[in-house]
Amino acid sequence: MSDAYMRKIVAATMQFDKSIEDISKEKSIPLSSCYRRVRELMSLRLMRIERTIITETGKKYETYRSAFSDARISMNSGELAVEVTVIPRAQ
Repeated sequence: MSDAYMRKIVAATMQFDKSIEDISKEKSIPLSSCYRRVRELMSLRLMRIERTIITETGKKYETYRSAFSDARISMNSGELAVEVTVIPRAQ
């Protein structure tokens, strides 16, 4: 998560699911970079598809959401610990 775009994307989708186009506009991330980072976050299981939407004109797109709402990283006596709060899937 050292990539600034990835951090922006995760932060933008922690509370509500959004389309890649919405994330791109909201966070001023080039659309191609946003698609690439979302694919990478999905492969790392840090983001997931929340919904698939089909418009009246037949266009299909997905909305994405962070897979977690909070993450804490700590180091104690040289031991690394990561605590993550997972967001339940929408019903």
